[in-house]
Amino acid sequence: MSYKLIEKLKTQYMSGCGKWYSYNWHYVEGCIMKAYLESYNQTGNEEEYLFVKNFIDQLVDENGNVEQIDVSYYSIDQIRMTEILFKLYEKEQDPKYKKVLDLIYKQLETYPRTSTKNFWHKTNYPHQIWMDGLYMGQPFYVQYIKEFEATKDYSDTLEQFKQVRKLLFDEETQLYFHAYDESREMFWADKSTGLSPHVWARAVGWFVMALVDILETLANEKVDTQPLKDLLKEAVDGMLRYQHYSGMWYQVVELSGRKGNYLESSGTLMFSYAILKGARLGYLPEGYRTFGKAAFDGTVKKYVTEENGEVLLSGICKSAGLGTHPDTGVVRDGSYDYYIAGEPIVTNNGHGVAPLLMAFNEIKHIL
Repeated sequence: MSYKLIEKLKTQYMSGCGKWYSYNWHYVEGCIMKAYLESYNQTGNEEEYLFVKNFIDQLVDENGNVEQIDVSYYSIDQIRMTEILFKLYEKEQDPKYKKVLDLIYKQLETYPRTSTKNFWHKTNYPHQIWMDGLYMGQPFYVQYIKEFEATKDYSDTLEQFKQVRKLLFDEETQLYFHAYDESREMFWADKSTGLSPHVWARAVGWFVMALVDILETLANEKVDTQPLKDLLKEAVDGMLRYQHYSGMWYQVVELSGRKGNYLESSGTLMFSYAILKGARLGYLPEGYRTFGKAAFDGTVKKYVTEENGEVLLSGICKSAGLGTHPDTGVVRDGSYDYYIAGEPIVTNNGHGVAPLLMAFNEIKHIL
């Protein structure tokens, strides 16, 4: 299969600020930057590194201050972008990057937690664990300890993953629900289990991406990572039961094929990335590469096009959450209809392009 359009999109997207993304300290932009940093690590293309550095330098001033970070507000999402600064600090040795890393790590000391010691998703989503949050916060947490702490204690992260498995995994379907409310007070939460109603593909995608990235970070550390490897394989095996013949996954996974459900780009590409990387690094059987490549190729075939010289990735759920949106006031009830019709399907959104480029980095390992 030809990937010329992906290469073209990768080049074009760097000039898309203001159109496809903005100068925001936001997890979506953080994922985009991560994709280019991983490509730089693989190819040594300085243009990609400078794209990331220049982007970050629009947000971090010379004294290491970030106007968009409010440490009095707890949001696991804002931590995602911070992880980008590890590479910049390693290469530049500029103390302004270290100052931001220290600031966010310090905030974790007082970050609110559930009774199981899992981080809340946000201040305005109290007592809640969202699958998204594992990817937003835990890779940073682990890498900071590895890079800067004298005592390499990763037990907090290991325990948080263990508790997520206990609270959000469904033994019958072998899938993870999107979120859990310990208080059972949210209108979307089951009063008995605290769980949201459905399995959202991208939520599980965040989870498996977190696992492979953390396993890579911990590869040479003195810590037993077998529990994380077991969680990765279990989550992937569960999702493989629902993989469409095209290689993709539906937006609402456990209701694959139901009227209105659609094959969704971002969740599929996250799984492609996690499966390909997991197989490459030995966390998954080598034969699983077939599933990861099928997911990537299926998405490219269905959703990557070129219009008027511009490469586009479509089939992306713009966003999905639970509860009343703090900015728009939209009520997100976690119902099937919400996931299918309550959020727009968009083109070239970073939620989809970032994992497309991450997975493409992995594809290049096997070409």
